[in-house]
Amino acid sequence: MTLHSTRLEPNNYYFLFEQTTDPIMVTDLQGNLRDANTALCTLFGYTKEELLRLNVRSLIDPEHLRDHPLMFDLLESGKHVFNERKMVHKKNKIIYVEANAKKCSDTLILVIAKDITERKITENILHKSEADLHTILNTTDTIYVLMDHGFRIMSYNMRAKSFAAKELGHEIEISEYLLDYFPAEKQAVLLHYLNAVLKGQHVNYEVNYPQPDGSLNWYHVKIFPISRGDDKVYGLMMAVSEITEKIILEEQLEEERIKKQLEITDAIIVASEKERHSIGIELHDNVNQLLAAARIYLGVLKKTNESRKGALIEKTDNLIENVIDEIRNLSHSLISPCLKQGGLIESLDHLLETLSNGHMLNVRKELATVEEGSMTDKLKLTIFRIVQEQVHNISKHAFAKNIDLSIVQETGRILLLVKDDGIGFDTGKKITGIGLENIRMRASLFKGEVDIISSPGNGFQLMVSLSMDRTS
Repeated sequence: MTLHSTRLEPNNYYFLFEQTTDPIMVTDLQGNLRDANTALCTLFGYTKEELLRLNVRSLIDPEHLRDHPLMFDLLESGKHVFNERKMVHKKNKIIYVEANAKKCSDTLILVIAKDITERKITENILHKSEADLHTILNTTDTIYVLMDHGFRIMSYNMRAKSFAAKELGHEIEISEYLLDYFPAEKQAVLLHYLNAVLKGQHVNYEVNYPQPDGSLNWYHVKIFPISRGDDKVYGLMMAVSEITEKIILEEQLEEERIKKQLEITDAIIVASEKERHSIGIELHDNVNQLLAAARIYLGVLKKTNESRKGALIEKTDNLIENVIDEIRNLSHSLISPCLKQGGLIESLDHLLETLSNGHMLNVRKELATVEEGSMTDKLKLTIFRIVQEQVHNISKHAFAKNIDLSIVQETGRILLLVKDDGIGFDTGKKITGIGLENIRMRASLFKGEVDIISSPGNGFQLMVSLSMDRTS
């Protein structure tokens, strides 16, 4: 039966019926197809002649038809029927349609269909994801929210409900627009991230929410697309974890780092002032006194006869020579050793020989495994300064007779040991010496670890482990 024969006015309906992109069919009250437009033929894969030999029931999935029978009784009474139907293509693939049916004459029904197959597939995938996730979502501390393409909420767990109430002041509901829950200042950023996820990206960021007591609650937000391994995005999942304790710990660690750096800086300043004070004492008590004595001898020489001048000149010469030695020793302690010329081992030998001769100390060394060619000049200077600082401490405070120095080179690290048999001290008490703080400061430049073993009457062991790669 043609459109004209159904007594619908051709001039009014032909263009709508045949040219519209919506699939349209006309059936009688028994469900036999009487007309179909091109869009309907395309949707089901039949020719028009094939369709007009069919009953509409043959286009509906049998199980769906059993559960949802056709409602021709309502249509015959003039009711308007709108529902979803699971239908079958000629090639037996499933098609989902929204059917809008209404009686258009005494014996005919007009049905306008809308293909919703893609939407139903998406909904089925998201609902399956929701079902799969529900068993774990409510047993985790992570906040989960499942959304569709339009950022409307499809599912959420109990933690999400608590978060919405606590931080957003809202009661979360299915089908609500997610962005409506967030304050205006956060909506623009969140929308930017959501749009990026719709394009297949995975988004991670951190955000905070002020609390009434002035503190901040911190959260890590991860948003990722829901897909089936293809490029198509069916929805979005938001996973939010509270990281307030982590942020607080990081801030505390940073405060400790800054505090430690200030302590090191303060130690450097104190050490510098101590070194200046030491130089001043050395110049005043030794060099100045020797020069003053030499000057007295020179004054006496002016008034002395020739027979006594020889002895006075010799004494003056000895005093000046002592001044030169004192200044040389003072200079050696201040100037960096020329490690490029003599090397680390030679510089350490000279340092220990001077110490041994000046303080009657027996020094034993174990330096055989050291490969200076693999060390930077800064590392060699650091090793020298640590040894110099410690042997100075020993000569000044330990009352020791023997010193053992060992430097062992392992893969990527230098192990340094300086040991004495002096009076030792109680390591349980706070160590306030600037010398040890200087050693720690120098070791930190090479990711160093400093350990001390000592007790009263049992000597002192300083163990330093240095990385051969300097910290940035």
